[in-house]
Amino acid sequence: MNERTFEALCKMLAQRYGLEESHHVYLEESVAMFLETVGQDKTKRDIAARYQRSLDTVQRKLDEVLSALLKFAEDTLKPEEGEFARVSHVLRNDDRYWPQFRDCIGALDGTHIPVRSPSQNADAYRGRKQDPTMNVLVICNFDMKFIYAYVGVPGRAHDTKVLAHCARNEASFPHPPPGKYYLVDSGYPTRTGYLGPHRNMRYHLGQFATGGPPVSARELFNRKHSGLRSVIERTFGVCKAKWRILDRHPKYGLVKWIKLVTVTMALYNFIRDSHRKDHDFVQWQNGDDGEGEEADSDGDEEEASAKRTTTVLIDADAAADVDAVVDAETCGNNKVMEKVKQETNNYKQPLSFIRNLLVHSITSSA
Repeated sequence: MNERTFEALCKMLAQRYGLEESHHVYLEESVAMFLETVGQDKTKRDIAARYQRSLDTVQRKLDEVLSALLKFAEDTLKPEEGEFARVSHVLRNDDRYWPQFRDCIGALDGTHIPVRSPSQNADAYRGRKQDPTMNVLVICNFDMKFIYAYVGVPGRAHDTKVLAHCARNEASFPHPPPGKYYLVDSGYPTRTGYLGPHRNMRYHLGQFATGGPPVSARELFNRKHSGLRSVIERTFGVCKAKWRILDRHPKYGLVKWIKLVTVTMALYNFIRDSHRKDHDFVQWQNGDDGEGEEADSDGDEEEASAKRTTTVLIDADAAADVDAVVDAETCGNNKVMEKVKQETNNYKQPLSFIRNLLVHSITSSA
Protein backbone atom coordinates (compact mmCIF):
# COMPACT_ATOMS: atom_id res chain seq x y z
CA MET A 1 0.00 0.00 0.00
CA ASN A 2 1.25 3.45 -0.90
CA GLU A 3 2.52 5.33 2.16
CA ARG A 4 0.16 8.26 1.65
CA THR A 5 -2.72 5.85 1.14
CA PHE A 6 -1.82 4.18 4.44
CA GLU A 7 -1.80 7.53 6.22
CA ALA A 8 -5.19 8.40 4.72
CA LEU A 9 -6.59 5.03 5.82
CA CYS A 10 -5.45 5.55 9.41
CA LYS A 11 -6.92 9.05 9.46
CA MET A 12 -10.25 7.87 8.07
CA LEU A 13 -10.56 4.99 10.54
CA ALA A 14 -9.86 7.35 13.42
CA GLN A 15 -12.13 10.21 12.36
CA ARG A 16 -15.08 8.34 10.86
CA TYR A 17 -15.10 4.90 12.46
CA GLY A 18 -13.85 5.45 15.99
CA LEU A 19 -10.54 3.58 15.90
CA GLU A 20 -8.41 4.78 18.81
CA GLU A 21 -4.83 4.34 19.88
CA SER A 22 -3.75 3.38 23.38
CA HIS A 23 -0.98 4.65 25.60
CA HIS A 24 1.34 1.91 24.42
CA VAL A 25 0.27 1.23 20.80
CA TYR A 26 -0.08 3.92 18.19
CA LEU A 27 -3.05 3.74 15.83
CA GLU A 28 -0.74 3.42 12.82
CA GLU A 29 0.92 0.42 14.42
CA SER A 30 -2.44 -1.30 14.95
CA VAL A 31 -3.43 -0.77 11.31
CA ALA A 32 -0.01 -1.95 10.11
CA MET A 33 -0.40 -5.14 12.15
CA PHE A 34 -3.73 -5.84 10.52
CA LEU A 35 -2.53 -5.11 6.99
CA GLU A 36 0.44 -7.40 7.44
CA THR A 37 -1.85 -10.13 8.75
CA VAL A 38 -4.16 -10.08 5.72
CA GLY A 39 -1.58 -9.03 3.16
CA GLN A 40 1.12 -11.55 4.05
CA ASP A 41 -1.01 -14.18 5.81
CA LYS A 42 0.98 -13.75 9.03
CA THR A 43 -0.03 -15.44 12.26
CA LYS A 44 -0.57 -13.59 15.52
CA ARG A 45 2.66 -15.09 16.79
CA ASP A 46 4.52 -13.71 13.76
CA ILE A 47 3.06 -10.26 14.36
CA ALA A 48 3.83 -10.36 18.09
CA ALA A 49 7.46 -11.21 17.37
CA ARG A 50 7.83 -8.56 14.68
CA TYR A 51 6.27 -5.71 16.72
CA GLN A 52 7.51 -6.91 20.09
CA ARG A 53 4.02 -7.06 21.57
CA SER A 54 2.28 -9.69 23.63
CA LEU A 55 -0.17 -12.06 21.96
CA ASP A 56 -3.02 -10.53 23.97
CA THR A 57 -2.15 -7.03 22.77
CA VAL A 58 -1.89 -8.16 19.16
CA GLN A 59 -5.24 -9.97 19.35
CA ARG A 60 -6.95 -6.95 20.92
CA LYS A 61 -5.57 -4.51 18.35
CA LEU A 62 -6.41 -6.74 15.40
CA ASP A 63 -9.99 -7.05 16.63
CA GLU A 64 -10.28 -3.28 17.04
CA VAL A 65 -9.09 -2.62 13.50
CA LEU A 66 -11.36 -5.37 12.15
CA SER A 67 -14.35 -3.82 13.89
CA ALA A 68 -13.64 -0.39 12.40
CA LEU A 69 -13.09 -1.83 8.92
CA LEU A 70 -16.40 -3.71 9.04
CA LYS A 71 -18.16 -0.38 9.58
CA PHE A 72 -16.25 1.02 6.63
CA ALA A 73 -17.21 -2.00 4.51
CA GLU A 74 -20.90 -1.16 4.98
CA ASP A 75 -20.26 2.24 3.42
CA THR A 76 -17.96 1.25 0.56
CA LEU A 77 -19.30 -2.10 -0.72
CA LYS A 78 -22.25 -0.50 -2.46
CA PRO A 79 -22.86 1.69 -5.52
CA GLU A 80 -22.21 5.38 -5.16
CA GLU A 81 -25.23 7.66 -5.14
CA GLY A 82 -26.41 8.17 -8.71
CA GLU A 83 -23.84 5.73 -10.10
CA PHE A 84 -26.33 3.80 -12.23
CA ALA A 85 -27.78 7.01 -13.68
CA ARG A 86 -24.52 8.05 -15.32
CA VAL A 87 -22.40 6.29 -17.92
CA SER A 88 -19.06 4.90 -16.83
CA HIS A 89 -16.19 7.01 -18.12
CA VAL A 90 -14.32 3.76 -18.78
CA LEU A 91 -16.98 2.68 -21.27
CA ARG A 92 -17.41 6.11 -22.80
CA ASN A 93 -13.69 6.36 -23.52
CA ASP A 94 -13.35 2.88 -25.03
CA ASP A 95 -14.60 2.70 -28.61
CA ARG A 96 -14.43 -1.09 -28.54
CA TYR A 97 -17.56 -1.11 -26.38
CA TRP A 98 -19.06 2.37 -26.78
CA PRO A 99 -21.88 3.01 -27.55
CA GLN A 100 -22.99 -0.61 -27.88
CA PHE A 101 -22.73 -1.39 -24.15
CA ARG A 102 -23.65 2.08 -22.89
CA ASP A 103 -26.40 0.66 -20.65
CA CYS A 104 -24.09 -1.83 -18.94
CA ILE A 105 -23.42 -0.93 -15.30
CA GLY A 106 -20.97 -3.65 -14.26
CA ALA A 107 -20.20 -7.35 -14.11
CA LEU A 108 -21.47 -10.01 -11.72
CA ASP A 109 -19.80 -13.31 -10.88
CA GLY A 110 -18.95 -15.69 -8.09
CA THR A 111 -15.54 -16.75 -6.82
CA HIS A 112 -14.58 -19.58 -4.51
CA ILE A 113 -12.41 -18.80 -1.49
CA PRO A 114 -10.89 -21.49 0.76
CA VAL A 115 -12.63 -21.95 4.08
CA ARG A 116 -12.22 -23.97 7.27
CA SER A 117 -15.61 -25.61 7.14
CA PRO A 118 -17.59 -26.29 10.30
CA SER A 119 -17.39 -29.95 11.31
CA GLN A 120 -21.17 -30.37 11.54
CA ASN A 121 -21.74 -29.27 7.93
CA ALA A 122 -18.48 -29.97 6.14
CA ASP A 123 -19.95 -31.59 3.01
CA ALA A 124 -21.92 -28.46 2.09
CA TYR A 125 -18.67 -26.52 1.74
CA ARG A 126 -17.01 -28.96 -0.63
CA GLY A 127 -17.05 -27.44 -4.11
CA ARG A 128 -16.40 -28.94 -7.52
CA LYS A 129 -12.78 -29.76 -6.63
CA GLN A 130 -13.83 -31.26 -3.30
CA ASP A 131 -11.86 -28.65 -1.37
CA PRO A 132 -13.79 -26.72 1.30
CA THR A 133 -14.70 -23.30 -0.07
CA MET A 134 -17.32 -20.62 0.23
CA ASN A 135 -19.00 -19.14 -2.82
CA VAL A 136 -18.69 -15.35 -2.78
CA LEU A 137 -21.06 -13.41 -5.04
CA VAL A 138 -19.54 -10.15 -6.19
CA ILE A 139 -20.56 -7.24 -8.41
CA CYS A 140 -17.99 -4.76 -9.67
CA ASN A 141 -18.19 -1.66 -11.84
CA PHE A 142 -15.88 -0.70 -14.69
CA ASP A 143 -13.63 1.26 -12.34
CA MET A 144 -12.66 -2.16 -10.93
CA LYS A 145 -14.42 -1.45 -7.63
CA PHE A 146 -16.61 -3.83 -5.68
CA ILE A 147 -20.14 -2.49 -5.37
CA TYR A 148 -21.66 -5.57 -3.73
CA ALA A 149 -20.41 -8.70 -2.00
CA TYR A 150 -22.29 -11.57 -0.38
CA VAL A 151 -19.88 -13.69 1.62
CA GLY A 152 -20.31 -17.02 3.41
CA VAL A 153 -22.40 -19.27 1.14
CA PRO A 154 -21.20 -22.91 1.22
CA GLY A 155 -19.12 -23.81 -1.82
CA ARG A 156 -21.51 -26.49 -3.03
CA ALA A 157 -24.21 -23.90 -3.76
CA HIS A 158 -24.71 -23.10 -7.44
CA ASP A 159 -23.99 -19.56 -8.60
CA THR A 160 -27.56 -19.12 -9.84
CA LYS A 161 -29.04 -20.07 -6.47
CA VAL A 162 -26.78 -17.62 -4.69
CA LEU A 163 -27.85 -14.82 -7.03
CA ALA A 164 -31.53 -15.73 -6.66
CA HIS A 165 -31.25 -15.67 -2.87
CA CYS A 166 -29.54 -12.28 -2.83
CA ALA A 167 -31.94 -10.72 -5.32
CA ARG A 168 -34.99 -11.87 -3.38
CA ASN A 169 -33.89 -11.60 0.22
CA GLU A 170 -31.08 -9.07 0.56
CA ALA A 171 -32.27 -5.48 0.94
CA SER A 172 -28.82 -4.17 0.02
CA PHE A 173 -28.67 -6.01 -3.30
CA PRO A 174 -28.25 -3.39 -6.09
CA HIS A 175 -30.88 -4.40 -8.62
CA PRO A 176 -30.24 -3.05 -12.13
CA PRO A 177 -32.53 -0.09 -12.91
CA PRO A 178 -34.91 -0.47 -15.86
CA GLY A 179 -32.95 -0.47 -19.11
CA LYS A 180 -29.63 -1.23 -17.39
CA TYR A 181 -27.91 -4.58 -16.96
CA TYR A 182 -24.95 -6.51 -15.54
CA LEU A 183 -22.76 -8.80 -17.62
CA VAL A 184 -22.80 -12.41 -16.44
CA ASP A 185 -21.19 -15.60 -17.72
CA SER A 186 -22.94 -18.72 -18.98
CA GLY A 187 -23.34 -20.02 -15.43
CA TYR A 188 -26.24 -17.59 -15.00
CA PRO A 189 -29.45 -17.40 -17.04
CA THR A 190 -29.94 -14.40 -19.29
CA ARG A 191 -32.90 -12.41 -18.05
CA THR A 192 -33.96 -8.81 -17.68
CA GLY A 193 -31.05 -6.96 -16.12
CA TYR A 194 -28.51 -9.77 -16.60
CA LEU A 195 -26.89 -10.20 -20.01
CA GLY A 196 -25.10 -13.46 -20.68
CA PRO A 197 -23.28 -14.79 -23.75
CA HIS A 198 -24.59 -17.04 -26.49
CA ARG A 199 -24.22 -20.65 -25.44
CA ASN A 200 -22.74 -23.60 -27.33
CA MET A 201 -20.16 -21.53 -29.17
CA ARG A 202 -16.80 -19.93 -28.49
CA TYR A 203 -16.74 -17.39 -25.70
CA HIS A 204 -13.46 -17.15 -23.77
CA LEU A 205 -10.77 -14.89 -25.19
CA GLY A 206 -8.24 -17.70 -25.38
CA GLN A 207 -10.52 -19.67 -27.69
CA PHE A 208 -10.39 -16.87 -30.23
CA ALA A 209 -6.64 -16.51 -29.79
CA THR A 210 -6.07 -20.14 -30.73
CA GLY A 211 -9.02 -20.70 -33.05
CA GLY A 212 -9.03 -17.50 -35.09
CA PRO A 213 -11.37 -14.52 -35.21
CA PRO A 214 -15.16 -14.77 -34.85
CA VAL A 215 -16.97 -16.37 -37.78
CA SER A 216 -20.49 -15.16 -36.99
CA ALA A 217 -22.25 -12.22 -35.44
CA ARG A 218 -22.98 -14.23 -32.32
CA GLU A 219 -19.36 -15.24 -31.89
CA LEU A 220 -18.36 -11.62 -32.37
CA PHE A 221 -20.80 -10.63 -29.64
CA ASN A 222 -19.39 -13.32 -27.36
CA ARG A 223 -15.87 -12.06 -27.89
CA LYS A 224 -16.81 -8.49 -27.03
CA HIS A 225 -18.90 -9.66 -24.09
CA SER A 226 -15.99 -11.72 -22.77
CA GLY A 227 -13.55 -8.85 -23.18
CA LEU A 228 -15.75 -6.41 -21.29
CA ARG A 229 -16.75 -8.91 -18.61
CA SER A 230 -13.08 -9.63 -17.90
CA VAL A 231 -13.15 -6.57 -15.62
CA ILE A 232 -14.47 -8.76 -12.82
CA GLU A 233 -11.76 -11.37 -13.35
CA ARG A 234 -9.13 -8.65 -13.14
CA THR A 235 -10.79 -7.23 -10.03
CA PHE A 236 -10.66 -10.65 -8.37
CA GLY A 237 -7.06 -10.99 -9.51
CA VAL A 238 -5.90 -7.71 -7.96
CA CYS A 239 -7.73 -8.40 -4.71
CA LYS A 240 -6.21 -11.85 -4.31
CA ALA A 241 -2.78 -10.56 -5.29
CA LYS A 242 -2.97 -7.89 -2.59
CA TRP A 243 -4.37 -10.02 0.20
CA ARG A 244 -2.55 -13.34 0.22
CA ILE A 245 -4.72 -14.53 3.06
CA LEU A 246 -7.49 -15.13 0.52
CA ASP A 247 -5.64 -17.86 -1.35
CA ARG A 248 -4.21 -19.70 1.66
CA HIS A 249 -5.79 -22.31 3.87
CA PRO A 250 -7.62 -20.20 6.48
CA LYS A 251 -6.55 -20.26 10.11
CA TYR A 252 -9.83 -18.84 11.38
CA GLY A 253 -13.30 -20.07 12.17
CA LEU A 254 -16.11 -19.43 9.70
CA VAL A 255 -17.58 -16.30 11.33
CA LYS A 256 -14.21 -14.60 11.71
CA TRP A 257 -13.22 -15.65 8.21
CA ILE A 258 -16.33 -14.09 6.66
CA LYS A 259 -15.47 -10.82 8.37
CA LEU A 260 -11.87 -10.91 7.16
CA VAL A 261 -12.84 -11.63 3.56
CA THR A 262 -15.34 -8.77 3.65
CA VAL A 263 -12.85 -6.21 4.93
CA THR A 264 -10.21 -7.21 2.36
CA MET A 265 -12.65 -6.12 -0.34
CA ALA A 266 -13.33 -2.89 1.55
CA LEU A 267 -9.58 -2.21 1.79
CA TYR A 268 -9.26 -2.97 -1.90
CA ASN A 269 -11.87 -0.31 -2.67
CA PHE A 270 -10.09 2.21 -0.46
CA ILE A 271 -6.82 1.70 -2.33
CA ARG A 272 -8.64 1.97 -5.65
CA ASP A 273 -10.33 5.19 -4.57
CA SER A 274 -7.03 6.74 -3.52
CA HIS A 275 -6.11 7.28 -7.21
CA ARG A 276 -2.47 6.82 -6.34
CA LYS A 277 -0.19 4.66 -8.42
CA ASP A 278 -0.39 1.09 -7.22
CA HIS A 279 1.78 -1.76 -8.51
CA ASP A 280 -0.94 -4.42 -8.52
CA PHE A 281 -3.50 -2.29 -10.34
CA VAL A 282 -0.93 -1.16 -12.90
CA GLN A 283 0.12 -4.75 -13.54
CA TRP A 284 -3.39 -6.07 -14.06
CA GLN A 285 -4.66 -3.07 -16.01
CA ASN A 286 -1.69 -2.95 -18.38
CA GLY A 287 -1.85 -6.70 -18.77
CA ASP A 288 -5.33 -6.68 -20.29
CA ASP A 289 -6.90 -4.74 -23.13
CA GLY A 290 -10.08 -6.74 -23.02
CA GLU A 291 -9.45 -8.63 -26.27
CA GLY A 292 -7.20 -11.58 -25.56
CA GLU A 293 -4.58 -12.96 -27.93
CA GLU A 294 -2.65 -14.97 -25.37
CA ALA A 295 -5.36 -16.03 -22.95
CA ASP A 296 -5.36 -19.71 -22.10
CA SER A 297 -8.88 -21.06 -22.43
CA ASP A 298 -7.92 -24.21 -20.53
CA GLY A 299 -6.41 -22.31 -17.60
CA ASP A 300 -7.78 -20.18 -14.87
CA GLU A 301 -9.87 -17.29 -16.24
CA GLU A 302 -8.62 -14.86 -13.62
CA GLU A 303 -5.01 -15.43 -14.73
CA ALA A 304 -5.79 -15.66 -18.43
CA SER A 305 -7.69 -12.38 -18.50
CA ALA A 306 -4.63 -10.54 -17.19
CA LYS A 307 -2.41 -11.38 -20.17
CA ARG A 308 -1.61 -8.82 -22.84
CA THR A 309 -4.20 -8.65 -25.55
CA THR A 310 -4.89 -7.13 -28.94
CA THR A 311 -8.03 -6.03 -30.69
CA VAL A 312 -9.46 -7.60 -33.82
CA LEU A 313 -12.08 -5.46 -35.52
CA ILE A 314 -14.34 -6.15 -38.46
CA ASP A 315 -15.35 -3.94 -41.35
CA ALA A 316 -18.34 -1.71 -41.94
CA ASP A 317 -20.13 -4.35 -44.00
CA ALA A 318 -20.18 -6.68 -41.04
CA ALA A 319 -21.46 -3.80 -38.90
CA ALA A 320 -24.56 -3.53 -41.04
CA ASP A 321 -25.03 -7.29 -40.75
CA VAL A 322 -24.95 -7.16 -36.97
CA ASP A 323 -27.47 -4.30 -37.01
CA ALA A 324 -29.72 -6.62 -38.97
CA VAL A 325 -29.21 -9.35 -36.37
CA VAL A 326 -30.45 -7.06 -33.63
CA ASP A 327 -33.60 -6.29 -35.58
CA ALA A 328 -34.06 -9.93 -36.57
CA GLU A 329 -33.76 -11.28 -33.04
CA THR A 330 -36.16 -8.68 -31.76
CA CYS A 331 -38.86 -9.49 -34.29
CA GLY A 332 -38.10 -13.22 -34.61
CA ASN A 333 -37.31 -13.13 -38.33
CA ASN A 334 -35.45 -16.42 -38.74
CA LYS A 335 -34.84 -15.98 -42.47
CA VAL A 336 -33.00 -12.72 -41.93
CA MET A 337 -31.05 -14.31 -39.10
CA GLU A 338 -29.90 -17.13 -41.34
CA LYS A 339 -28.85 -14.70 -44.08
CA VAL A 340 -26.85 -12.62 -41.62
CA LYS A 341 -25.09 -15.66 -40.20
CA GLN A 342 -23.94 -16.63 -43.69
CA GLU A 343 -22.78 -13.13 -44.63
CA THR A 344 -20.87 -12.52 -41.41
CA ASN A 345 -18.60 -15.48 -42.17
CA ASN A 346 -16.82 -13.27 -44.73
CA TYR A 347 -14.39 -11.03 -42.84
CA LYS A 348 -12.14 -8.45 -44.45
CA GLN A 349 -9.13 -6.59 -43.05
CA PRO A 350 -9.75 -4.61 -39.84
CA LEU A 351 -11.24 -1.20 -40.64
CA SER A 352 -13.61 0.01 -37.96
CA PHE A 353 -15.48 -1.05 -34.85
CA ILE A 354 -18.92 -2.52 -35.43
CA ARG A 355 -21.75 -0.13 -34.74
CA ASN A 356 -23.95 -2.45 -32.76
CA LEU A 357 -23.01 -5.57 -30.82
CA LEU A 358 -26.05 -6.18 -28.69
CA VAL A 359 -27.39 -9.16 -30.63
CA HIS A 360 -28.60 -10.80 -27.48
CA SER A 361 -31.87 -9.06 -26.58
CA ILE A 362 -32.94 -9.18 -22.96
CA THR A 363 -36.60 -10.05 -23.29
CA SER A 364 -37.31 -12.70 -20.68
CA SER A 365 -38.73 -11.52 -17.39
CA ALA A 366 -36.87 -12.03 -14.12
